[in-house]
Amino acid sequence: MERPIVIIATDISYHNIIPWEKEGYDIRHISQASQRRLEDATDDIEPHSKYAIIAFGNAATHALSLAASSIHSLAAVIAYYPTSLPPGFRVHPSINVVIHLPLSTNFSPGSSPPHVAIRTYPDVRPGFAETNCPTYDRISAGLAYSRTLDLLRRTIGPRIDLEDIWTEHMLYEFVEKDVDKTMATMIDEPYVNHIPTCTGGVGYKNLYNFYKHHFIPQNPPSLKMKLVSRTVGADRIVDEMVLTFTHDRKIDWILPGIEPTGRRVEVALVSIVCVRGRKLYQEHIYWDQATVLVQIGLLDPKGLPVVGAEGARKVLDKESVRSNRLIPDWKENK
Repeated sequence: MERPIVIIATDISYHNIIPWEKEGYDIRHISQASQRRLEDATDDIEPHSKYAIIAFGNAATHALSLAASSIHSLAAVIAYYPTSLPPGFRVHPSINVVIHLPLSTNFSPGSSPPHVAIRTYPDVRPGFAETNCPTYDRISAGLAYSRTLDLLRRTIGPRIDLEDIWTEHMLYEFVEKDVDKTMATMIDEPYVNHIPTCTGGVGYKNLYNFYKHHFIPQNPPSLKMKLVSRTVGADRIVDEMVLTFTHDRKIDWILPGIEPTGRRVEVALVSIVCVRGRKLYQEHIYWDQATVLVQIGLLDPKGLPVVGAEGARKVLDKESVRSNRLIPDWKENK
């Protein structure tokens, strides 16, 4: 199948091409990109082939100029911190544009033309999305990457079924309990963090060791996950779940260092899974550790603003637990 074309236009060399190639794009890189060089780069693109431009700095200003008229099936322009806006900035109705700007940028498109989204990022400077720049900012770059990928998927494709990728990973992890197959669904250097306990791993070797010795074999047969809601974006899945299990064995990822208590646990859990190029890139898993400790008897909830299994039960049934019962002076219908 033909890969959608993305032209990356920069003022200098660009080190971030490989991730875009893995996302399924045919990358054409132009350094020292002028408007003329950008126009020339489209000459060998078939008229029926939709393509996009990702541009940085001065090159982004030139790319925005091309968005004013429909040429060679240009479908999207993603402009990172353009140094200025083209005179009389406008966008052809067939082209979608995203402009990524530091919040402190001293120019603004004003009222955005149709099909233009302005995304701003606080506490960063131009260059924040380029790994070889001294002003690179990992968090803002990641946000911009997701927003850029969303536009590319919507305008030129390819469409990726993230749910299938995540379902396969979960099958190997929780049903087949196969460490090697589980790791094969992830990138070469993945990252997993169970936030309340900082368990998981950074990099293949570290995470493989965690999965093999402290996660997959320790999950009890009683462990069940009920999916409550799922949000699917361009490059990530957010699952809201209720996890139930009996603490009848060591479970290092959620209760490291705690001997089995035989207690039943019900806890709401949120999993945020990021996918890069059809493989899992990172997982952030969140839950309320206080509610877990209450249920296994390690935390006395008396006088503390915490609950036990009630928190998870209210996720499943909003009427199962009275709201605001921990607020001392709460009264209905004040």
